[in-house]
Amino acid sequence: MGRTTIMIVTIVVLVVVAALLYSYATRVKRRLQEPTTAALVTQTPLIVTLTEKSAASLTHLSQEPILIKQAEDGLRVQLDNRPLVPIAILTDLAAASALREIVAGASLHYGACWTALVMPAGDGSVSVQRLA
Repeated sequence: MGRTTIMIVTIVVLVVVAALLYSYATRVKRRLQEPTTAALVTQTPLIVTLTEKSAASLTHLSQEPILIKQAEDGLRVQLDNRPLVPIAILTDLAAASALREIVAGASLHYGACWTALVMPAGDGSVSVQRLA
């Protein structure tokens, strides 16, 4: 074999090894960054107490649990069987304010990015169960 052939084979082997290492490191990083589902299920729900006006407007907005997703691209909410929408398109300003109260409390507890299910707990408070 010539010198050029050995050099080409060596470069190809190094590229393949680098790609395999990169793939493995990426999978490990994702696994470490994502909380396990079992840990999220066993978490006790966060209780957020709302003002009387916010609690009433939230009840008026939906009788079903509300899905809230706080991500880097903004706050999204899912009401009933509708798709996730930005909170900015809600026409009920009091309900949007109530959702922002919930997000403020949950963000202090869960951090900057999370997904949670919000359920009325009665007595003017809501239960926030983190899903992701």
